[in-house]
Amino acid sequence: MISANNVTLRFGKKALFEDVNIKFTEGNCYGLIGANGAGKSTFLKILSGELETTNGDISITPGQRMSVLEQDHFKYDSYSVMDTVILGNKRLYEIMKEKDAIYAKEDFSD
Repeated sequence: MISANNVTLRFGKKALFEDVNIKFTEGNCYGLIGANGAGKSTFLKILSGELETTNGDISITPGQRMSVLEQDHFKYDSYSVMDTVILGNKRLYEIMKEKDAIYAKEDFSD
């Protein structure tokens, strides 16, 4: 589970959001919608730990992780869909590529 507790983000005196409380529970699917500039990407950066809050905290259940892809329309064009999804977890992607390199050797097989 990922939860945001009393999360506030301010830029100077202007609050982008204030006292946000939400729990993302296992087994559910969530969507984040809103107008351009409303703070959707910023909130996801806070959830992933890329950006610090002004107030409040984010907690992730021990043993769980959050994978993130950058918001770039063309960055992943040269990758398959599966590779793009796995790229959200860089270490897992590196391990997958190491495995593929080993299996590609003549003297190795599945």
